[in-house]
Amino acid sequence: MYPLQSAAASSDMITVSVSHTYGIILNPVPPYILALMLLLVAACIMVVVFSTKLKNSNRELAARNRQVEDINQDLKKANLELLSQKDEIEREYSNSEVFYRMLIRSADDGISFYDRDWNLKFTNPAFYSVIGFTQKEYESLRVSDLLHPDDQDYEKKRTSALSSKGFFESELRIRHKDGHYVNLSTRSVVVKNDQGETIGALTISRDITALKKVHEELIKANVEAEASNRLKSSFLANISHEIRTPLNSVVGFANLLLSNGLTNEVKEEYIEHINHNSEKLLQIIGDIIDLSRLESAQIEITYEEASINSIVNEIVDEARKVIKRNEKSIIVIVKNLLEIENDLVFTDRIWLKRVLNHLMDNAVKFTLEGSVQLTCSRENDDLVFRIRDTGIGINKENLNHIFEEFRQEIDGHHRPFEGLGVGLTLAKEVIERMGGRIYVQSEKGVGSEFSFSLPYRPAGGSTRLKSKIIPQDNLSFQVNWRGKKCLIVDDNKDILLYLERVLSETGIETFAARSGFEAIDILKKVSDIDLVLLDMQMPEMNGIEATREIRKIRGDIPIIAQTAFIFEDDKDIILEAGCDACLIKPIRKEHLLTVMSGFIKSS
Repeated sequence: MYPLQSAAASSDMITVSVSHTYGIILNPVPPYILALMLLLVAACIMVVVFSTKLKNSNRELAARNRQVEDINQDLKKANLELLSQKDEIEREYSNSEVFYRMLIRSADDGISFYDRDWNLKFTNPAFYSVIGFTQKEYESLRVSDLLHPDDQDYEKKRTSALSSKGFFESELRIRHKDGHYVNLSTRSVVVKNDQGETIGALTISRDITALKKVHEELIKANVEAEASNRLKSSFLANISHEIRTPLNSVVGFANLLLSNGLTNEVKEEYIEHINHNSEKLLQIIGDIIDLSRLESAQIEITYEEASINSIVNEIVDEARKVIKRNEKSIIVIVKNLLEIENDLVFTDRIWLKRVLNHLMDNAVKFTLEGSVQLTCSRENDDLVFRIRDTGIGINKENLNHIFEEFRQEIDGHHRPFEGLGVGLTLAKEVIERMGGRIYVQSEKGVGSEFSFSLPYRPAGGSTRLKSKIIPQDNLSFQVNWRGKKCLIVDDNKDILLYLERVLSETGIETFAARSGFEAIDILKKVSDIDLVLLDMQMPEMNGIEATREIRKIRGDIPIIAQTAFIFEDDKDIILEAGCDACLIKPIRKEHLLTVMSGFIKSS
């Protein structure tokens, strides 16, 4: 085949070439046929080229489809994993939500949630339990209607603090459904989302009513303790003064009695001063002891038949003696409004007399001039006593403290009146233990009236509760005990001498022992001793031990204990040990003889 030389070659050459190629001799072809043939050939070539490219593209597309399918499978798998994780997260969130809801609902403290505008959205049951309202009841009320009048600005303060600081702590009082106020300690904080935006607030409220009460009681107790310490310090200073003042008179006039050339009249005057101040000392010591007995609940009320008229007369006589001794211009007025048939009652004669004596003594003490009036009457089922004076009176602000221990309206070195300040405390305590009440009315510069009532117990309707503790009544009579014998046992030689001198006037023969062992020896040697006066507080062998030893020797001999112990438990121990009676020191002559007369008959 001959190559084509150019696109413009002749048709013969092309014909020959073609003919030669196919082995066919063609006739000359028209030019347009030749152009069509060329186009056909080009089209075939292009079809072949595009077919090849299409196959390649299909192969690439199939590969890409396979890649997409793989990706889709991976996406499906990832999606399933995400869905699984989502379900797990939702379950965990749901469980957490349940947990926190249960935690909030079961909390003892009130928990409240507010939206960003501080509107209440949720409150747990504990809060409603604290205030007593149901949720529906609470939501129908205005919070301001429940707040204490002094806490009305609480919500305003909380809103301001949350807006500016993000937290707020305070206490408030909110009214309970039953009307009383509940003390709450609250803490509020702002709640923000992850973007730092405020979405609301949380408030926790704790009921501190009981804690507040305890705190207030502790503060009150502390204040009272401090006041008590001040009062006791004042009391110690007062007691030193109150004891030393009459003691100075006793010692002073006792020394004066030793002077030479004293007339009987002067001696009697000195002795009167000694006796008077000795009585004051005894009263002071008695008040201190009685106060101690009251604080330890050792005072017992002993009922016996007594004449109110007799007690009143004794009190009035003593008051008039005090007025005379102090040279005061005071008139004592007595109004006994009791009927004769109501005069005899069952009461504790000793304590009733002590109470009346304290009240009358105060009336006389705080009255410079004028009158003191004692009235006694029966009002329904009560026995009522009134002591009215025209004295200095009491300020109204001090009336609430007048019955407290160691109290006087004026304390310290400027006190114009003597006294420990325990008389009214004792009187109030005794009256209340006897089932009564005491009252006071007073006006400064005008005077005071103390009144008290006791249950009226007519004689014949009760019995005496105690018989072995002998009351210290001052009886005066003569006894003749000649031929009788008494053993006196005391380690104090001054008391031994005093008792021997007192008994020497009765004619009784006395034996003295300074110890329990010595007393036992005497009883073994002298078998006909009629009575033993036995001190309880002795060295080596005390009175209790001595009593038991004496009972082994003489089981029938009367033993009268003499002691300075004043508590009921001590007396019970003494009597249970075997003593027949108990004398409280100091022992007065008349009282000693009265008690002994119960065991020794006159010759």
